[in-house]
Amino acid sequence: MSSTDEKTENIEKTSTHTVSDSLKKTDTQRLDGLDNLEILPQILQEGILFGGSGTALLLQAAMPNIRSDESKHHKNLATELGDALQAFLSYISCLVFGTRQERKTLMEMLQRGQAPLKASDYYSTNPDMQLWVAATLYATSTDFYQRIYGRVNYRTARKAYSEFTLLMNCLGIPPGTWPESRQAFWRYWDDHIEKLHVSPDAHKFAMDLFNTTSLPRWVMMMKPLMRVVTIEMLPPRLREEYGLKSTATTRGLYRTTMGFSVAVYPALPRSVRSYALKYYLSDLREHMNVV
Repeated sequence: MSSTDEKTENIEKTSTHTVSDSLKKTDTQRLDGLDNLEILPQILQEGILFGGSGTALLLQAAMPNIRSDESKHHKNLATELGDALQAFLSYISCLVFGTRQERKTLMEMLQRGQAPLKASDYYSTNPDMQLWVAATLYATSTDFYQRIYGRVNYRTARKAYSEFTLLMNCLGIPPGTWPESRQAFWRYWDDHIEKLHVSPDAHKFAMDLFNTTSLPRWVMMMKPLMRVVTIEMLPPRLREEYGLKSTATTRGLYRTTMGFSVAVYPALPRSVRSYALKYYLSDLREHMNVV
């Protein structure tokens, strides 16, 4: 081997090691950040936030081109969005409440394109749709949390957004894609809300969502809450397009349900309030162990 070839080989090796060390350092920094989360663990431990998931799903279903042409041939929209929601909630549960090793393993699997829950494959290769799914979860969960516990102050809201941004980075949303600030997020949100349209496929999904009996038992128990909350939380234009009417009855049920939740839910034992989190984290652990 010539001296020139040796120099080239040494440069390539050095470059490879530098990139590898940089990636490891970045992952270490992310893991350190996850170890020091302050606000999200307090918010995301609350299983009642799942009551807003119906709204998130209908907002996702109304996004034009939410599905690829390929996915339309082997999954219906209800299955696809439901599976994607479970994947996102499971991954977020792991990043916020899992052990450091579990977080590291999940991040490495996602970086290798070996997502433990295959339901997220399509969205992980479609950044725009992945971003919208994540945005609906952020918007509806923070909204619903404040409906139960009251408005959070500016510092808390900004800190929570910063921590959620870290989660999105860990989940592989490309750098610079997730809005850099809360103000930028709400500009993104308002712009995309205007683009939503309820297609026949999305309308069928809404009917399937409210009529299905195949959900986990604890979710089925929340269905009456989810229905009235979904109707009252949806933007009026979309609610009308979905054919979901806000009536005196639904508004009365919503006020009663939320009033009862505000009065009773915070007093429940943490083990009860965090059941949803444990459910998704346990499910993910099973998949990570067999992959």
